[in-house]
Amino acid sequence: MARQRDTIVARLQLVLDVSDANVTPLRTGADPRLVSLVRLLARQAARDFVNAEVEAARRRDLQD
Repeated sequence: MARQRDTIVARLQLVLDVSDANVTPLRTGADPRLVSLVRLLARQAARDFVNAEVEAARRRDLQD
């Protein structure tokens, strides 16, 4: 039987605050809607990745 740990896991929230100074300027003629969509998809992919890693770590901790 696995030993139960005396730890409490609270909800983890990761916030990334990026200034516009780090954003590459758009090419002339680039559709701003497309740029917004790509940024939205990138944020969602990053969020999904972090959530998957947190879940994997939680599963690893439960196995110990």
